[in-house]
Amino acid sequence: TVEDAYAYAKLARAVLGTNDIDFRARPINPPATPPTGEEAQFLASSVVGVVDVTYSDVDTAPAVVLAGLEPEDECPILFLRLRKAYRKRGLEVTAVAPFTSRGLAKLGATVLTAAPGEEAGILDNAEELQRSLSKPGAILFVGERLAQVRGGLSAAVRLAERTGAKLAWGPRRAGDRGAVDAGCLPNLLPGARPVTDPVGRAELEQAWGLPAGTIPATPGRDTDAIIAAAAGGELRALVVAGVDIDDLADPALAERALSTVDFLVSLEVRASAVTRAASVVLPVAPVAEKAGTFLNWEGRLRSFAITLETTAMPDARVLDALASEMGVEIGCREVGAIRRELRALSHTAAPRPVPPQLGPGISAVAAAALDLPAPGTARVVLATWPELIDAGRLLDGDDVLRRTARTPVVRLSKQTAASLGGVTDGDPVRVSTDRGSITLPALLTDMPDGVVWVPTNPVQLAGTGSASNLPGASVRRALGVVSGAVVTVSREGGA
Repeated sequence: TVEDAYAYAKLARAVLGTNDIDFRARPINPPATPPTGEEAQFLASSVVGVVDVTYSDVDTAPAVVLAGLEPEDECPILFLRLRKAYRKRGLEVTAVAPFTSRGLAKLGATVLTAAPGEEAGILDNAEELQRSLSKPGAILFVGERLAQVRGGLSAAVRLAERTGAKLAWGPRRAGDRGAVDAGCLPNLLPGARPVTDPVGRAELEQAWGLPAGTIPATPGRDTDAIIAAAAGGELRALVVAGVDIDDLADPALAERALSTVDFLVSLEVRASAVTRAASVVLPVAPVAEKAGTFLNWEGRLRSFAITLETTAMPDARVLDALASEMGVEIGCREVGAIRRELRALSHTAAPRPVPPQLGPGISAVAAAALDLPAPGTARVVLATWPELIDAGRLLDGDDVLRRTARTPVVRLSKQTAASLGGVTDGDPVRVSTDRGSITLPALLTDMPDGVVWVPTNPVQLAGTGSASNLPGASVRRALGVVSGAVVTVSREGGA
């Protein structure tokens, strides 16, 4: 919730004296390239505190462009509004994607096919997008996956500025937008205050009753850098809250980080890889057992009351107690007090950062083509995203719902299939890296050659017919890579 996120942001700065905090428990950087910090800069410049696009705007927009976002799987309520507008008044939908997904087909979308890594160039140069977004009231929606494309978010900003279109960010998780505004980023303090701005830091220090200079003036580490630093012995302690490490870019490295630090504190609802490694586990209340607020992608507050009265404590109250034991009062014991404090912090004299201006990177497709694979194999670029119903932890114990998930497949073009010795629909195809492999049935799809798509966290059926997340089934766990990485594909049982 917004209130819990604010408590984490305040604990980090007022008690721990660090900007090493990041809500993004997912891949946040392009693969095989130095980190850019592009998404964090984009969120600070173009998302935090912004309420420019609403569902009402979707209802009246003449055209919508989607980039790095599969709305049926990743933002389903937005998908329903887009579908309503398409069916009732013929909303023009254009998507930059590797293929026409089931959801995009339901929207009647025109798809500009792009291999992972090519999106930025298309956003910069496609005349179709320029024409669609130049219509008054048009909207450009970008998803969190665009952060894995060098220059993708920069290109989106440029396109919106050129055309006058509205720009909106559609995250997958309910708490992500609230975490941005609450300051759970290494470059951003609560209330849209850049870490590097002395005015914003001074405002917070005064509001929180801290001595001047308490809040560090330099941005902290992002998720990937925190994990790398912990695994390398540079950080001695971690606080981890509500993170499934299989969602991270490199779960194996995350496990090493958890086992390397001297002291690990886990705030969690259920047992996990983090709780198993933790020095201290602090159980916290699930949503039904606490009051709070979610901030949706529009920037609209959606508050709720307690549904089930229990003795479970929300994250904010636990953090308040920890801070008190460390000699600092952060005032986060009650939801009402946090809300009042957030309202008081909503206005700042700190200037808004400028948007990122990175150019597109070199597509991995070209790099893959330079490799000469063994006969019967191909070096291709991986496309992947999580489907709406998959092997995520929130489906633990609900075998019936999990079995409604789509059958996982490997999607590849006819030419790519032919290069593997004539693969046809249903043939087992192995996708592999030096870390491991995933084998799924093939589904030939109209998509760029040299690209394969697999669901990020597929549900697979165990021998009993019950659905389960089989060990090693997830892309990041099994392959150790993210979308845009180069992988090897072969026909199972072939070369």
